[in-house]
Amino acid sequence: MPGRFAAAKQAGATDDEIMETLYYAMRGAARATWSTIKYIDGIEDLNKAYKTKLERDNAK
Repeated sequence: MPGRFAAAKQAGATDDEIMETLYYAMRGAARATWSTIKYIDGIEDLNKAYKTKLERDNAK
């Protein structure tokens, strides 16, 4: 994938355009991964526990 970004840069894409593309690519990959692992028994409970802990830590 780094080659694609180098080619985009050479074609005149700005850093913001490249970062936006990377953001959407990573978001799509995360969504695909989550749709795969959400079928593991207990993963929803682990996710809720992590979210609760994260919210508690951010409140401090």
